Amino acid sequence: MTSPSTNGTAIEGIIDVFSSYVFSSMPTHLIYIPEMRLVDRNEVFNIYKPAVEAITADDLKKFSGSWSREESLHKVVRDKVKFATLSHRWLHAGEPTFQDMSKNLPGYHKLTKFCEKAREYDCELAWSDTCCINKGSSAELDEAIQAMFKWYRTAAICIVYLACSSSVWDFAQEPWFTRGWTLPELLAPEKMKFYGRNWEPLSDDPDDKHPKVLAAPPDDEKSLLITSSQSNILTAITRLTEIELHDLTGFSPGIFRVHQRLRWASRRTTTRIEDMAYSLIGIFDVSMPIVYGDGQRSWFRLMEIILQQCKSWDIFAWAGERSPYSRAIPRSPKGYDAFDVHSFIELSKTLDMGKMERRAEETPPGLRGDHAFAMTRHGLQMKIPLIYVVF
Repeated sequence: MTSPSTNGTAIEGIIDVFSSYVFSSMPTHLIYIPEMRLVDRNEVFNIYKPAVEAITADDLKKFSGSWSREESLHKVVRDKVKFATLSHRWLHAGEPTFQDMSKNLPGYHKLTKFCEKAREYDCELAWSDTCCINKGSSAELDEAIQAMFKWYRTAAICIVYLACSSSVWDFAQEPWFTRGWTLPELLAPEKMKFYGRNWEPLSDDPDDKHPKVLAAPPDDEKSLLITSSQSNILTAITRLTEIELHDLTGFSPGIFRVHQRLRWASRRTTTRIEDMAYSLIGIFDVSMPIVYGDGQRSWFRLMEIILQQCKSWDIFAWAGERSPYSRAIPRSPKGYDAFDVHSFIELSKTLDMGKMERRAEETPPGLRGDHAFAMTRHGLQMKIPLIYVVF
């Protein structure tokens, strides 16, 4: 532990930053690895407060750079109070629950390897959705679903366990790539480490999202070649999921490139119908009520929110069954897998209504409409282009 600042008191403002970080950016419950028990935010605050108070001005200088003082305070606190997240597919049986961990019942040994790997990244705190969420509390479950994307992004490292893989060549058969909740768990973290069967690392790099082989200057064509197991991981994921490298390494949530993001989700499944919508909350950076038992309506509610803010026509490029609540949207994201987005992009360039409105004199004869649409209580309201085709 570092010594206190020279005046014997904590650096001005650092406790406020620490408090905000713990109570606003960290999960409700975490595993305290030294004692292998669950702790809540209050306990985290009390455990780490002495260490935060001992942060010196010299410690702060290490995080100064081009950042503001407040940003530096946030970075030094995050460095002092790290936590790791675990991303994995649910096991069929034997995984500890929140109640198991709370009562110190046998079973937490299933998390031993995860916690060992977390400590290798200097983390004494860890979080797993299987045992760190009190699903008996609707308030805690709601908060976890709404904030989960942020928690994965805030974590010092996301540790991914691919139980069915020994190398990237096994990714096509790996269930982890077929689940709904693992999509935000892939996109949200700033740093990730992939482990395969028996917890063997799938690369030699400490951060598989930013492997050394990809750290070469952009104009170095050799950096784009598959020259190591590190780059193979990102390349294999891109080929399997259609998620481009820039999204894998620096994803920005929000309501843009909507069709592409819905297409990512279209090939995934969830155990609960409602989770297909709830797993996308963080990706689109929206908020919506969590109502299990809502069934297909949960997907409709998510699409209503997206349609209110999305102004891109390609959201209607889908095929298949319609939603029972609106003919304008598909029954599930699977509708977006049935339509080739690349062909629609070419079509949308041809029908770029925004440009046509600005250059009315160049509008092709017989083409009418605009790119504005809205969901109303009567359904979808929109103007559509009419194209006269002569056979």
